[in-house]
Amino acid sequence: MSRLADYFVIVGYDSDKEKNATNVGGQPTCGKIVQRFPEKDWPDTPFIEGIEWFCQPLGWSLSYEKQEPKFFVSVLTDIDANKHYCACLSFHETVAITQTRSVDDEDETIGNSRLLGGTPSSTDGIASTTATPASITHHSVMYAPKCLVLISRLDCADTFKNCLGTIYTVYIENLAYGLETLIGNILGCIQVPPAGGPQVRFSIGAGDKQSLQPPQSSSLPTTGSGVHFLFKQLGIKNVLILLCAVMTENKILFLSKCYWHLTDSCRALVALMYPFRYTHVYIPILPAPLTEVLSTPTPFIMGIHSSLQTEITDLLDVIVVDLDGGLVTIPESLTPPVPILPSPLWEQTQDLLGMILFPNLAQADLAFPTLERPSAMAKTDAQIDKELRAIFMRLFAQLLQGYRSCLTIIRIHPKPVITFHKAGFLGARDLIESEFLFRVLDSMFFTTFVNERGPPWRASDAWDELYSSMNELLKSEAQNRNLILTHIQELGRVLYENEGTLAHITYAQKVLRPPEGAFQRIHQPAFPRISSEKVELIIQEGIRKNGVPQRFHVTRNQHRIIPMGPRLPEALDVRPNVQNSARRLEVLRICVSYIFENRITDARKLLPAVMRTLMHRDARLILCREFFGYVHGNKAVLDHQQFELVVRFMNKALHKSSGIDEYTVAAALLPMSTIFCRKLSTGVVQFAYTEIQDHAIWKNHQFWESTFFQDVQGQIKALYLLHRRQNEHQKEANCVLDEVPLEEPTALEITAEQLRKSPTIEEEKKVELAKSEESTLYSQAIHFANRMVSLLIPLDVNVDAASKPKPAFRLEENQSVSNSIMGSHSLSEHSDEGFEENNALEIGVTVGKTISRFIDSVCTEGGVTSDHIRNLHDMVPGVVHMHIESLEPVYLEAKRHPHVQKPKIQTPCLLPGEDLVTDHLRCFLMPDGREDDTQCLIPAEGALFLTNYRVVFKGSPCDPLFCEQVIVRTFPIASLLKEKKISVLYLAHLDQTLTEGLQLRSSSFQLIKVAFDPEVTPEQIESFRKILSKARHPFDEFEYFAFQSYGTMLQGVTPMKTKEKYSTLKGFAKKTLLRGAKKAGFKQKQPTKRKLVSDYDYGSAEAQETQSIDDELEDGDEFETQNNAMPRLLTTKDVERMRERSYVQDWKRLGFDAEAQRGFRISNVNTSYATCRSYPAIIVAPVQCSDAAIMHLGRCFKGQRIPLPTWRHANGALLIRGGQPNSKSVIGMLKNTTGSNTNHAHHDVTHYPEQDKYFLALINTMPKLTPLAHNQYSGMNLSMSSLMGHGSSEDRQPLTPELSRKHKNNLDVSDGSKSGSQGGKGGTMKGNSKNSSAHPFRKMRLYALGEKSQAKSNMNVDFCADFIPVDYPDIRQSRPAFKKLIRACMPSHNTNEADGQSFAKMVEQSDWLQQISSLMQLSGAVVDLIDLQESSVMLSLEDGSDVTAQLSSIAQLCLDPYYRSLDGFRVLVEKEWLAFGHRFAHRSNLKPSHANTNIAFAPTFLQFLDVVHQLQRQFPMAFEFNDFYLRFLAYHSVSCRFRTFLFDCELERSDSGIAAMEDKRGSLNAKHLFGTGGGMATNGSDDECNVYPLDIRSQRAPAPLNRIGHSIFDYIERQHNKTPIFYNFLYSGDKGMTLRPQNNIASLDLWSYYTNEELAQGSPYDLEVTTVDDEIDLSEMKGKRMVITAGYDNMEKCNPNAYVCLLSEVKQAETERGHLPQKWLQVWNSLVVPQLEPAARNASLGNNIFVQTHQHKRSTLEIIMKGRLAGYQDKYFHPHRFEKHPYTTPTNCNHCTKLLWGPVGYRCMDCGNSYHEKCTEHSMKNCTKYKAIDGAVGPPNVNMSQGDTASIASSAATTARTSSHHFYNQFSSNVAENRTHEGHLYKRGALLKGWKQRWFVLDSIKHQLRYYDTSEDTAPKGIIELAEVQSVTAAQPAQIGAKRVDEKGFFDLKTSKRTYNFYAINANLAQEWIEKLQACLQ
Repeated sequence: MSRLADYFVIVGYDSDKEKNATNVGGQPTCGKIVQRFPEKDWPDTPFIEGIEWFCQPLGWSLSYEKQEPKFFVSVLTDIDANKHYCACLSFHETVAITQTRSVDDEDETIGNSRLLGGTPSSTDGIASTTATPASITHHSVMYAPKCLVLISRLDCADTFKNCLGTIYTVYIENLAYGLETLIGNILGCIQVPPAGGPQVRFSIGAGDKQSLQPPQSSSLPTTGSGVHFLFKQLGIKNVLILLCAVMTENKILFLSKCYWHLTDSCRALVALMYPFRYTHVYIPILPAPLTEVLSTPTPFIMGIHSSLQTEITDLLDVIVVDLDGGLVTIPESLTPPVPILPSPLWEQTQDLLGMILFPNLAQADLAFPTLERPSAMAKTDAQIDKELRAIFMRLFAQLLQGYRSCLTIIRIHPKPVITFHKAGFLGARDLIESEFLFRVLDSMFFTTFVNERGPPWRASDAWDELYSSMNELLKSEAQNRNLILTHIQELGRVLYENEGTLAHITYAQKVLRPPEGAFQRIHQPAFPRISSEKVELIIQEGIRKNGVPQRFHVTRNQHRIIPMGPRLPEALDVRPNVQNSARRLEVLRICVSYIFENRITDARKLLPAVMRTLMHRDARLILCREFFGYVHGNKAVLDHQQFELVVRFMNKALHKSSGIDEYTVAAALLPMSTIFCRKLSTGVVQFAYTEIQDHAIWKNHQFWESTFFQDVQGQIKALYLLHRRQNEHQKEANCVLDEVPLEEPTALEITAEQLRKSPTIEEEKKVELAKSEESTLYSQAIHFANRMVSLLIPLDVNVDAASKPKPAFRLEENQSVSNSIMGSHSLSEHSDEGFEENNALEIGVTVGKTISRFIDSVCTEGGVTSDHIRNLHDMVPGVVHMHIESLEPVYLEAKRHPHVQKPKIQTPCLLPGEDLVTDHLRCFLMPDGREDDTQCLIPAEGALFLTNYRVVFKGSPCDPLFCEQVIVRTFPIASLLKEKKISVLYLAHLDQTLTEGLQLRSSSFQLIKVAFDPEVTPEQIESFRKILSKARHPFDEFEYFAFQSYGTMLQGVTPMKTKEKYSTLKGFAKKTLLRGAKKAGFKQKQPTKRKLVSDYDYGSAEAQETQSIDDELEDGDEFETQNNAMPRLLTTKDVERMRERSYVQDWKRLGFDAEAQRGFRISNVNTSYATCRSYPAIIVAPVQCSDAAIMHLGRCFKGQRIPLPTWRHANGALLIRGGQPNSKSVIGMLKNTTGSNTNHAHHDVTHYPEQDKYFLALINTMPKLTPLAHNQYSGMNLSMSSLMGHGSSEDRQPLTPELSRKHKNNLDVSDGSKSGSQGGKGGTMKGNSKNSSAHPFRKMRLYALGEKSQAKSNMNVDFCADFIPVDYPDIRQSRPAFKKLIRACMPSHNTNEADGQSFAKMVEQSDWLQQISSLMQLSGAVVDLIDLQESSVMLSLEDGSDVTAQLSSIAQLCLDPYYRSLDGFRVLVEKEWLAFGHRFAHRSNLKPSHANTNIAFAPTFLQFLDVVHQLQRQFPMAFEFNDFYLRFLAYHSVSCRFRTFLFDCELERSDSGIAAMEDKRGSLNAKHLFGTGGGMATNGSDDECNVYPLDIRSQRAPAPLNRIGHSIFDYIERQHNKTPIFYNFLYSGDKGMTLRPQNNIASLDLWSYYTNEELAQGSPYDLEVTTVDDEIDLSEMKGKRMVITAGYDNMEKCNPNAYVCLLSEVKQAETERGHLPQKWLQVWNSLVVPQLEPAARNASLGNNIFVQTHQHKRSTLEIIMKGRLAGYQDKYFHPHRFEKHPYTTPTNCNHCTKLLWGPVGYRCMDCGNSYHEKCTEHSMKNCTKYKAIDGAVGPPNVNMSQGDTASIASSAATTARTSSHHFYNQFSSNVAENRTHEGHLYKRGALLKGWKQRWFVLDSIKHQLRYYDTSEDTAPKGIIELAEVQSVTAAQPAQIGAKRVDEKGFFDLKTSKRTYNFYAINANLAQEWIEKLQACLQ
């Protein structure tokens, strides 16, 4: 039982304080307590001071109007957090203001009263200062407030209101009841039963009847209808946000004009939190004087009157709720922001609230809503209120599902201590991400909640019941949605009944009330003074009566075991889900079992799968459980590999654990970190904890606490289970059944049982239990202190900070984690920079502090005795010190032991003579972005080796499924293009980042990208790079591998010293001056006297002027050899040997020797290399030219490279090759005879007569021109008909009549020739076919193909020679193309398809195939001119050693079948490339002098081989050698394994003694070996020492022995004799066939040499290493299943073709029968080819061949035509002006002849030609809009506009094409096209704004406005497209010069680009122009 009220207080206005002068500062005056009863404090409830503030919350002030009495309830909280309810009834009493001061002070006083007072108006009670000083006089009557206050601990507002109302009524009505009696009765006589008690009916002694119903449950809040009111005022969402704000401890401030609203709303908001209790500051009505309390830092709920809103504007973190306006204001600066409920609950709660508040909402939109029967009684606000509360109770029951599973019991006796495992709860509920729940669990309410509701033995209430049944409710509701409302209403009814509202209705109460308006009585006496003695007597009497115990039946809730409710899964329970199939988890289990069974290889194979599985939470938990299953005892010693894998799994599990899940995994792994260990050496053991210290979790204080508490709970549970078992043993057999649990009880159940028994247990037993619990905690604390020491002190703690290397890697997200334990959770004043700067001592101190803090925290909470805590603190430093000491040997030993078992280093196979030059460097081969099938094989782990020949990586894949394979990647040192250091390489399989790496790129299309193992030091890497660089550019050529490895020892030969670049100052100065002059445009002075043999060097200042400066600078010093030696003395024998060289034999075969009598002789003029240093010793010369003349001729050509015949066709046509003529004699004698300027050439070209003679002599050897059959054709068509008509008769036959008619029309009429593109500047040209007065073209005997720069003069037609300038891919274009191709094939990093940088795109952008196509087209033109037209061709491009060599050799390959054999191809390369001096050493960047220069590799020879490969693809039966032969040559042309491609010219080979050796060997071969018929193969020896005599050139100074190396062709010959590896079995040997390949890019393919690789053995081109020459044992292969991997295996070897297999079978059969096996070649040659019937040729096939041949001829014509037109371009041709054009009819592109369709093309606005967008760049500048001026020299007027009609492949439809430009051909005369209107206008300039008169022509057909200088001009100065014109308008006048103007003559033409200003001479003309223009526009 408790008192209804504790105190009754009368508070009045304090006039003394008002008079006090100190109060003038604006503080409101205070009330004072007039009387209080009882006057002594109750012993259990002290009186609360400061009550007077809360009686008038707006402050005490006088008013001059009486106010109605007011009632409100303030809530005060005492120091023990108990709430006291102050019910206050306030009314006004009359008070007279009397004069208390002198008249002088009067004004001041009046002022004060104005300041301090105010007038609460009768309507709204707002204190306003509307009173004016004039209205207050001496005799004014003022009213002062007085308050009657009841103070109670019970929240019975209605009862208080009734009681105070009764007292007020008795006073105001002056009724005959003693006020003392009433007050005494309230305070002393009325006793209220506790919650659950019966209804109380009482009277306070004034004839009243009242009843009071206590609530059913003390824990359930009572709200009346406050919650409903809150929702009505604020709405659903606002209330929800407000609840979230309260739950997350934000500050809330309510505003209202009504105090009741403030009190009710605060109470309602707190009630919504149930089952949580609000424990922060709670002041529903805050008095105005105390508003500064709002700036308190703690959370609060307060309410203030709205009128005070202006005083609280600066609150930045307070959520303000305006109840009257329904507005919730959350400040933007609130941090952190208010989190909302987790996702499904937020939406569900809103829906449920809507159902209760707006029940008709669901049916509002229905056309025919169901008519509900009106319920017996509409719901009251109070009922709705309870249903709303029910929703929130359910919300928290759902939110806290399973919370009891996470309660951790750490003490039971003397009283239970329970903590909550927050991390476990969030993890198990999968609500780690929920910010709301996270903050709720951290709040003070939650701690209170755990303390109150945690104990398992206590009274339960409605929420406990709801919580335990929530899961069943939800299940049933999921099946039937209608149940939701039912359940909410049921729960609402429980809450409603709890408040006992029904009882009030049954009892009729009687309460006194004053009559209306009684308060306004004028002569109402003041409230009487109450006699305190009387009151005290009544109170004492009442107490005495109530002392008799009354028999109330109180329905108290009995203590019981609180049900567990839904259980959360145990921390290590696994819930299989989609991501974790059982199979995945099974793989994990198997892998762990393999580790502990020591099946490491099997475990490694499963490693990637397990690593992927560990991404998922359940897998990490399973891992912990599996590990735990293998733990026996407290120490598990593993071997190194087991230990490494276990640690790796632990790290992965910890690393992938996120947020709270981390606690569970870390807690599970914690015991294992001190169990798993490995033995490093005797007495040194390393535990797993040293390897897993890098994770942030170990620095987390909260983690250690929660883990500690979990362990303690386990220990205490075990303790009580032990007691129980002991008790059970002592019991008899007939024990009570319920005492024996069926399963092990939980900790909570044990606690409940102990608490239940507690009253019956003796005190000694309790003390004993408490003691054992305390010692359990103490021992666990010791245990955990040790664990923390081991995990917090780093392994390298003893290493000096300065010498401590930075760790090579850390796990990704922990890069910022220092070794410091002072993490974000630490409370220490130390910064958390870590221990980098500290020594071991400081680390020890810091760790000690952390552990001490942990001990204090947990031991205080767990109630450990202070002695024990002191012991722990004393123990910690010793443990730390010992641990630090023990780590030192572990650290040193662990450093010696590699972390990972590294694979053994596999030494690569080496060639004979190849040696390793450095130690291997352990590394990882990294993926480099290539698109191949070997992704799984890389990255690979192995080592990088450097030999004297190659760079080799050898290792095995990191992928455990492929780790048995061997990976080899290699390239020759000499082919190294670029070497680059790289850093930060991430290895996914190790989860590790390596800092040092190297990327090596080779011209053999190989890239080695390695990341070095941490054990490799930077010094080793630097040393490797230096040795590599030195080997790449040795001191001289003889240091290359070709000369180191094998071959003959050569004595007495010293290679000629190469003069160092700028070795003297003079040389440097001369060179600099020459270059400066060259750039300035000066020409070098010709020396007056000419030496007979000039030491001519390449690229001197006499070089061709058009050569670019950079090339000039690059090649300038290439051949500065110091010629100190005397002219070479050659014996006749030497010359004879020279004349036996292969290329001389080839010339004899071709009939160039004098015996053949064809006008040629083989000359020895260059045997001493005096005529030309880069030419062969023996050359072919016309019989008519003497040797002396030839020597003189050298000066005319670049590099003295005279044009020499190199091949001769059966028809007598020659192929001549030479250097470009020097710029002073641009083929001077071939002068222009067309037109009138015949003699111009004599004036500007210095003329060398010897050139004329030489060319005449050459031309005279050529066949005479045949008379023409069709004389009526013009010369141009002669050329075409000869090219077209020379097809053999069988080529013509298959033509159908229709097709031949088309061909005749298309090819033979004068306007039908086609001009296309090549090399970038091609196109079509258009002329007037009727104008035949120009000089006709004739068939020439000699065509000279030269550079455009030579086109200024033309060849002498009298000689029957013609000069054709051509475009070709020179070295400056091929270098970047090669670079881009290499990047495309070996990108070095993964290309991103999204960027559009796919492989195909990059290959296209490199222009490589375009250049190959260009070479094929040019060489095809040479083939056609020689073969079909029987004209000779002279190639004089560049200096005659690069493109010339390419074109010459390709042409010969196409023309002469001999060169397509193995022997012939060797001769071709030796003649065209080696003898004629292609600069291999320079182009491959092998010159020793190039070591420091940055000269790029030039792929000239590679391009030639690529073209041969394309030919081979198109003509697979034409070549004796196969693709491997070409790839072999390509590889070894840069490898320096063979001497063949090491030098620049024959002179260098001669100087080094190699040429003499080869000659000697050649003559020996000829005499001795060839006679035997077996060739070199008969001796089969690799050693050639028997062939060479030691001393050949004894006249030279003796020198150390030098090896001479191998020739690649000798090597190929030997290999060819052994195996058919280079042979093409499809070779038909057709002798007469000329090859005419397709050269368009679509017909070409990318050579496999660029992209293929074989990782199994490295490059397949070093045959000794790859053992390709081993015979394949077919018997082993038969019946076996083979796995061949592209990119890994050698396809030719693993999957040989049928021929190889058959030959192998033959050999095997011979061996089995005891025969000596024959060589494969003998077997192959002895095969008889069966005679086959010649198949009838298919007509369509014939057509195809015909079309192909003629397309080939057409491309030849393009080149000739383009070359001829090139000379006129300056005078005649202009660029096109393109615009985008949509093609509605199929149109062919004028450049590439392919189809244009749709919006893809561009059309020339002038001539109407059509092009693709990409073709516009290459189109020729031949726009025919501009006409040549009459009389000027024009080109032959061949109409080329309809170029497509010449296309043989084009259909007949294209001839009748109607594309737009076709219509304009009729308008191509000098007369301007259609002139709609013309005349003079002034036009204003765009830049200088000057006015100029122009002749304007408006053309409505072409839709253009053109303007000319004069009316006679044919070429316009500009064109305005009318399509772009936007408007034509009259304009403002402007000044034009000095003359007068007509103001109306101005008009503007506005286009999309600019506005044109025009002026016509008068207004009429201007108007006419405007009208005409507008008419055209319409």
